[in-house]
Amino acid sequence: MSRLVAFKPLFASPFGYSNFGEENRELNKQLIKDINYDRSVDTGKERSFKHNDASWQSHPVMETKYDSFKTLREQIQYALKPIMKHSGFEEEVVDNCKVENLWANLIFDAGGYSTPHFHGSGRTLWSGVYYPQGLEENNNLDEFKEEEWIQLGFKKGDGLLVLYDPAKVVKAQVYKPFKTAEYYGQEVTVVPRESLLVLFPAWMSHMVTPLTKKENRYSISFACNYHYE
Repeated sequence: MSRLVAFKPLFASPFGYSNFGEENRELNKQLIKDINYDRSVDTGKERSFKHNDASWQSHPVMETKYDSFKTLREQIQYALKPIMKHSGFEEEVVDNCKVENLWANLIFDAGGYSTPHFHGSGRTLWSGVYYPQGLEENNNLDEFKEEEWIQLGFKKGDGLLVLYDPAKVVKAQVYKPFKTAEYYGQEVTVVPRESLLVLFPAWMSHMVTPLTKKENRYSISFACNYHYE
C-alpha cells in the first residue's frame, strides 16, 4: 500500500529583503548626513518613535528634499516590484504602485524605542525599513547570511526590529513546548545591518526594542502606495 504523508504551510505571511551591500556604502554615508541635518532644522513628527525623549522621526517625503533619499527611493522601487509579484499581486497592480513618502527614524540615547505599529492605510499595500547604518561596523557588506540577520523568535538585544504574526492571538490557543513555533505565532527578529532592506505588507505590526546605552540607531521607512488610474 502506498500512503502519502505531506506537510504544507497555509496562510503564510509574505516578506522580502534585499542586501544592497558595498554598492551603497557611499550613499549610506550621505543618507546619515542628510538625516542629521534634517534633525538639526526640524523637530520632526509625532509618531511611533516620538513616544519617548530619546528618539526622533522626520516628516515624510524626504525624497523630495534630498538627492540621497531620491536615489534610495528608486532602489527600493526596483527591489520591491518582484517581491510583490511573487506574493501574488497582478502585474498591473504592481506597475501602478509607487514607493514614496520616505521618512527617517533615529534613536539616539538609552531608553529610545518604537512602539508596536504598522505603516499606512487605504492605498498603502507594502512598506518596509532600510538601514543606512547598523549598530556594529561591518567591513564586508557584500557578505550576507540570512540566519545572522533575520531570526525566528523575539530575540534579546538593543534596537532590534520585531515583526508580529497578525494571527498570533488566535494561534496562541495552541500552546505546548515547541522545537519551533514558526507556525504558531512566533515573532521574527531583524538585526539592523548597514545596506539591508526589509519589505513587508502594510498590515504587518512591528516594533523596535529599546537601546540600553547611548548610541545612534538610524532607519528609513516608506510607503508603497497604489495609484488609481
